[in-house]
Amino acid sequence: MSLPTTAATTLENLKSFLGVSVQDTSKDALYELLIESCSEAAERYLGRNIVARTITEEPHDKQGSKTKYLQLQQYPITSITTIIEDGQTIDPNILKLDKYNGIIKKPTNWKGVVLITYIAGLAQDTASVPKNIQLAIWHWVKEVLKIQEDCNIKGETLGDYSISYYEEHAIAPQVAMLLEGYRRIDL
Repeated sequence: MSLPTTAATTLENLKSFLGVSVQDTSKDALYELLIESCSEAAERYLGRNIVARTITEEPHDKQGSKTKYLQLQQYPITSITTIIEDGQTIDPNILKLDKYNGIIKKPTNWKGVVLITYIAGLAQDTASVPKNIQLAIWHWVKEVLKIQEDCNIKGETLGDYSISYYEEHAIAPQVAMLLEGYRRIDL
């Protein structure tokens, strides 16, 4: 099994962080699943793609809008493939693009429904994912493994009656701290 291109870290880097030998492949499938799951969870937390990929037909209804600016949901932007405004294809070369913040400025006001296909993400590939994000993923995976190991089940007993509770966890503070600077901010 190989990791999808959206994984925010590599199996080798995770194993190094966990102190697991690269030759020990006994838990590779589990580690890959956790990398994928934690990468997806981090993207939901950030509100942004970590590894760049194509976003297709993100609709923006600008009916009655009086603005020349449009902010895309995902950024930074690598490139824009197509823009369709009110059924008409727009030449991306006439637009001013703030790639870092995902803002497109058009010479005239946007109108109607705008559909855009573009490529966006914090990194071009897994190798260029910021180190803080990779470290956050490693800590997150380590936390999930610890929870699995401990089962974090609490219980209480009263006479013959006994009940167990699974203790749910919020995002670990060190993970949140490492990811915080990358969260999406909407204008």
